[in-house]
Amino acid sequence: MSRRSRASVFVALTALVTASAFAQTSYQPTEIEVKAAFLYHFAQLVTWPEGVESDPDAPMVIAIVGPDPFGEKLEATIGDQKVKGHPLKIVRVASASELTTSPQIVFVGAADRYDIDKALTALGKTPVLTVSAANGFARKGGMIEFRLTRDRRVTFDINVQAAASAGLKMSSQLLKIAHIVEPSR
Repeated sequence: MSRRSRASVFVALTALVTASAFAQTSYQPTEIEVKAAFLYHFAQLVTWPEGVESDPDAPMVIAIVGPDPFGEKLEATIGDQKVKGHPLKIVRVASASELTTSPQIVFVGAADRYDIDKALTALGKTPVLTVSAANGFARKGGMIEFRLTRDRRVTFDINVQAAASAGLKMSSQLLKIAHIVEPSR
């Protein structure tokens, strides 16, 4: 796919994300609100292994591990949404070892290498989508890393190998707009 095609798909998905999350056309969402909306759309565009989403009454759990950059913006942006028929549940914990429920998505708020490694090690190869804004997260074994472009737009890198090893499948729509990275060795 050409750079121009990728850019147009990215603009279209960003418009979809922000339009569905924000009804007012004159409102300009913040970086945090855009990231929150992306978490919601990641949940729609990722397929978990059979059985993970099988209970129709079970919530889709998004866990924030470590420092929380979202605050109340996460609930305000996506808290009342449903994903694939499941209500969203947002939990916050200081470390991955404190999780008392099995989340489908974990946002790792840590920025230093030690805390990132600790969170990724605690999650292991479980079928959990790992997301962070930490620099180098996807190359270190995380699945999706938010980053900002020069013009301050939110974009993301995806480590397809990490997702596949956890049994997750990402839609082609998601992969078309992402920058695919290889894990560092």
